[in-house]
Amino acid sequence: MKELDKILKALADPSRLRILNILFEQETCVCDIQLVLGLPQPLLSRHLAYLRSAGIVRDRRDGPRVYYSLALDDELGQAVREFLQKALPLFETFQMDSAKMREFTQCCGEPKALRKSNRPAGRQSKEVMNYAG
Repeated sequence: MKELDKILKALADPSRLRILNILFEQETCVCDIQLVLGLPQPLLSRHLAYLRSAGIVRDRRDGPRVYYSLALDDELGQAVREFLQKALPLFETFQMDSAKMREFTQCCGEPKALRKSNRPAGRQSKEVMNYAG
């Protein structure tokens, strides 16, 4: 029950929901999240730390860059993921954030098409092939 309570509290903030909406597309560098949401870096870091402590996101470092992705892998996490994937697109704010995220072609100098995707492998491969030529 503690796990569910933690997850629901983490989802109770609009900024954290906007972050999750971005992460549904693919693993994302913190700089892209900041550009899309327009949040100050310290505030964004606090939100990401809260989501990480609730077990909703995970991070990985690659040199000076920090990438975030969804960590909703267990049964409860899958239920939360399914709910959010259906609910978030119903609201204009989340639609606008998704559209803005798709506009970016680079993150810290790395072509977006080469980053790890949360989409099925076939779709990612197609994106990489389109980028390559």
